[in-house]
Amino acid sequence: MDLKTTTLWSALSTIIRMLAGIISVKFVAYIVGPSGVALIGQLQSFISITNSGANMGMGQGTIKYLSENRKDKIKHQKILSSSFFVTVFCSIIISTVILVFYNTIGNYLFKTNDFDFIIIILALSLSFYAVQQILTQALNGYQEIKKLIAAKIVTSIIGLIFTLLLVYIAGVEGALLALVITQIIGFIVLIYFSLKSSWFKKEMFFSGYDKETLKRLFKYSLMTFVSVILLNVRQIYLRDYVIENLSANAAGHWQAIWKISEIYLTVITFSLSIYYLPKLSSVNDKQTLKKEIFKGYKLILPVVFVLSILMYLFRDLIILILFSKEFNPVRDLFLYQLIGDVLKIASWLLSFMMIAKAMTKEFLITEVVSISLFLILSLCFFNNYGVLGLTYAYAINYAIYLIMMIVLFRKLLFKKHKPITV
Repeated sequence: MDLKTTTLWSALSTIIRMLAGIISVKFVAYIVGPSGVALIGQLQSFISITNSGANMGMGQGTIKYLSENRKDKIKHQKILSSSFFVTVFCSIIISTVILVFYNTIGNYLFKTNDFDFIIIILALSLSFYAVQQILTQALNGYQEIKKLIAAKIVTSIIGLIFTLLLVYIAGVEGALLALVITQIIGFIVLIYFSLKSSWFKKEMFFSGYDKETLKRLFKYSLMTFVSVILLNVRQIYLRDYVIENLSANAAGHWQAIWKISEIYLTVITFSLSIYYLPKLSSVNDKQTLKKEIFKGYKLILPVVFVLSILMYLFRDLIILILFSKEFNPVRDLFLYQLIGDVLKIASWLLSFMMIAKAMTKEFLITEVVSISLFLILSLCFFNNYGVLGLTYAYAINYAIYLIMMIVLFRKLLFKKHKPITV
């Protein structure tokens, strides 16, 4: 599937998932309010940390090497089996740690121990999500895009039903529980859609690990692991900082603008992960690589730009549809958040090169600098401008990150390359 076809399929998925997300967000926001939304954001960030730890961040590497070795079944077996072994092993360790310290974790995230049972259920369900990640990566790496998209659509619909029921019955507790249960639902759905795939065989997962394969995967493990952990720790810290220094409602408003960005950019990020990354991974000719990058800019960036303008023009309607009157202050956060969104996608079109080509050192340096810079800028601007300052920091940070990417890949972008001839 090419980029246009992939984008169309992901657009179909996104429309359905977006509708499910809109209904879910609206219902949750109406029931729990801004302070509840802030708590949900805290749990979402913590789930991202645990899930990345369970998979050791090897997802992108698994996709890359499956894409590169499409006709080599022996290598496929080594890749999937090694990834599966590490994922199950790490998920058991992390689950054990969470179960031991659930009280401390719950109190830090929610400022109360009323939701400790959520942390316990999360620990017990972690292995399900870890295996779900492996299946997602396999479908992606084998380019079974239709199955992957169908699985995501079904998961979204079933997850929506559970969310509505649980939030209606139990309010904030129900919303938090729904986040955890959706992981188990995703596991079951992906098992169903993977059953008929030719690669879905026992030996592909239970053949132990291959040392050489693990060395290659751990290059990506370090990149993704550091990125996800630092990013979500930063988000948890900043939400906590806003709650402590302003209010839980203010933290909920900031979480709301992040959720809006997440919803409308889903089609873009999904297309990048299921087409763009595998494509960059499989191309070695610099001239072809350059064309692929510029193709991405020509197709994706105008879409993001138009979407961001529409989002700004209809921001009041969006708040009304997605949330409630309690979220009206969010309208002031749109401008710089949307500018940051455009700059983020523009920079990601280049930064994916570091993942595709296993540029571990460059990725870690730029990622740590970007995450740290955003934290510093956020604290500085928040102390002067409140929650609005966090959107200033977001836009400025991605402007600087885009400049870093252009400088890093300047030779590839601006130098003429001769195509490889056979």
